[in-house]
Amino acid sequence: MPNGPVRPQPAVVAAHLALRQGAVHRALRTAAARRAKRSALLAGVELSPYCVTDQQAGLLLDLTDPADVHASSGPAEQPDPQTEAERELRRRAAAEGATLPLDALAHAAELDSFECDALLLCLAPALAPEHAPLFGYLVDDLDQRRPTAELILTVLAPTPAERFARLPALGPYGRLRRFGLLLQDGVPDPYGGPEPSGADLLRPLHVRPEPAFLLHGLGDPGLLAHDPGRVLAPRPLLLFTETRTHAARLGAHLASRPAGIAALWGLPDGSRRDAACAVARQAGLALRRTPDLELCRNPDDVRAALGRALAAAAVLGSGLWLPTDDFHAPDAQWAAAAAADLLTRAGVPIVLTGRTPWRPLALLSSGRYAEECAGESGYRERRALWNTATTGTDPGPDPALLDDLAARFRLTPSQLRSAVGLAESGRMPLDEAVPRVLTAAPARLAEVRTPTRGPSDLVLPVEQERQIDELAAAFRAWPKVSEEWGFGGQHGGAGLKALFTGEPGTGKSLAAEVLAGALGLDLLRVDLAQTVSKWVGETEKNLDEAFGHAEATGALLLFDEADAVFGKRGTVSRGTDRYANLEVGYLLQRLERSPALVVLTTNLQGNLDEAFTRRFQFVVHFIRPGERERARLWRMAFPPSAPLDPLLSLAGLARLDLTGAGVMAVARSAALLAAENDSAVIGREHLCEAIARQFRQESRLLRSGELEGALGPAPVRVPDTADRHDPHGRP
Repeated sequence: MPNGPVRPQPAVVAAHLALRQGAVHRALRTAAARRAKRSALLAGVELSPYCVTDQQAGLLLDLTDPADVHASSGPAEQPDPQTEAERELRRRAAAEGATLPLDALAHAAELDSFECDALLLCLAPALAPEHAPLFGYLVDDLDQRRPTAELILTVLAPTPAERFARLPALGPYGRLRRFGLLLQDGVPDPYGGPEPSGADLLRPLHVRPEPAFLLHGLGDPGLLAHDPGRVLAPRPLLLFTETRTHAARLGAHLASRPAGIAALWGLPDGSRRDAACAVARQAGLALRRTPDLELCRNPDDVRAALGRALAAAAVLGSGLWLPTDDFHAPDAQWAAAAAADLLTRAGVPIVLTGRTPWRPLALLSSGRYAEECAGESGYRERRALWNTATTGTDPGPDPALLDDLAARFRLTPSQLRSAVGLAESGRMPLDEAVPRVLTAAPARLAEVRTPTRGPSDLVLPVEQERQIDELAAAFRAWPKVSEEWGFGGQHGGAGLKALFTGEPGTGKSLAAEVLAGALGLDLLRVDLAQTVSKWVGETEKNLDEAFGHAEATGALLLFDEADAVFGKRGTVSRGTDRYANLEVGYLLQRLERSPALVVLTTNLQGNLDEAFTRRFQFVVHFIRPGERERARLWRMAFPPSAPLDPLLSLAGLARLDLTGAGVMAVARSAALLAAENDSAVIGREHLCEAIARQFRQESRLLRSGELEGALGPAPVRVPDTADRHDPHGRP
């Protein structure tokens, strides 16, 4: 059975539309009678088609005299939506657990009776094409055969007082057009177009989307009644205590200055909407957002788009929110200048947010500007946000789990709300929901990998295993030590950094993956081939992008073969040396201030700049595995489904001095040799050849008898029945 919204029976929907259309039809009939009466009054003799007579001019003056009209005209009789017949249809739909489409749309868009009737009037040509000539007759233009704002006012708001009151409802900022329920020809932008006067009153209107929802209930009224410019406050509102204090002061500034400008800087990604809504709430304002200025191609486009948003905010009595981080790009200065010019002249409350302050001099000198700067969040503040986000959830999370999540992850408010919502809807623990929310998107300069191998896949000596465990425990404890106890500023920066050194194949990269999996983090492995550039400044830009991606997604950032980027600074003997040293200096600063967990691996620790090694809280040296570790590696090398010769003994192979990567390479080569030779099993001869190849690849020689000592003497096979017969089958 489908799990969708319950729709009322088609007969009930049709009866409801017919009932409401009947009321609109009576209004049309009344409007036609008024039109006929005025036409009769103005009808003259043979000159009337060509000119206005003196008598007709007097009648026109009488009809438009404000004193006479307002004194004699009362409000027009409106169709009553609560007739007994309509109430009965609503009861029938409610008995089925459904809502009549027109009622659902009116509730979602907060439409009044006039706006509903306007929709039905624009829907009329779809129900009966004969409405087209009638519309032309009512507006005295037989070429105008589609509904217009002028027609709606003529039919539903015939008196001057009603016309005056209803005119804004049909304009670009009224609910019908602002939500996109009615579209006007030639005005594709929901913010666009002039005020409803002149030609705007005569542009045809049509119902959008196609009237499938009103006719059959097909669609979602919540999506149809969407205001693209309105900013909805997230629930719950998640702000750090300091940011909340800043927002309160800025809200008070806007409350005391109706056209004030409030700027809140220092906000990370994902928290700016919460901050802007907090400022607006404190000021008692609804909030609207500017359209995407990145789509603008020149200053005139910026002025037009921002001007329409400011006009909408002014008409609706709202504030305007403008994120400003994009204005700092070198190629966006023209857009920033155009926006600053318009904001300075606007008389609308404005909220600016961003990580980096944007301070055009014109705004600062306007007498309307106030700003606050937020600081970095700490562990205690993140823990408080978890309390706020999980309040009211059932069952309530374990406080120890929230302590751990606040220590391990730096979630933005939007990510935090998503994790709590996913845990509730998916019925999963929070510590499983958070990694899914933080799953890193594909990166341009890094390989994103969700760890699949765990501690059982990592074979290390006891000392190195202990160091990896200590590193995982330190990552969980570091926020408290760094932020609450104050060790972060002078003891390695905001995040933990680890250096893994050792020969190739000893498990450095695997250890980084296992560490990420144990902490519930994605692994972001930097592609050095794309990161390092010959162009001045490009390497720094690429590395900053990699760091930023890891910080935004909470991933472990891995630099394999890190000495290629973090090498020693040398003496400046030519022009390029100076730029290479600048790259290393930049990396030192970026590494130190990054809050991410960063792991560097290198086969040659001596090639790293000494300034880097001093910034690592953990240095783990991976040695070649001993005989105990090699025995485990050989047992893991062949999967259970591998057709290993049952007569083959692997016990002595641990004597061979091979790394973990070497053991795995030997097992893989032996399997390939067996498959190439169409062998049913991976035998001794395949393993011997694979071991010899691996030693040659490592530029090493097998000592005499070493292979026989590792594999033991060749087993003696007992011939089977087929072997005991000659080629002709004779015994």
